[in-house]
Amino acid sequence: MKTIKIIIAIAALASFTSCGPNKEAEEKQKRKDDSLMEIQRNDAINNAEKLLNDTTAQVGDTVKNGKK
Repeated sequence: MKTIKIIIAIAALASFTSCGPNKEAEEKQKRKDDSLMEIQRNDAINNAEKLLNDTTAQVGDTVKNGKK
């Protein structure tokens, strides 16, 4: 009876280890996540540049209007 329980425990352990994602799938998911993060980073940089340009233009307009 003890040996049957041990065999079942070893088989269960082996099935848990073999059912996990393999190295290739993990690397593929990591590359996908990295590319999505790069897109978000580029969008954030573009938005920051746009905001900076808008703010600079507003400051320039204020200075020009103040001198008139």
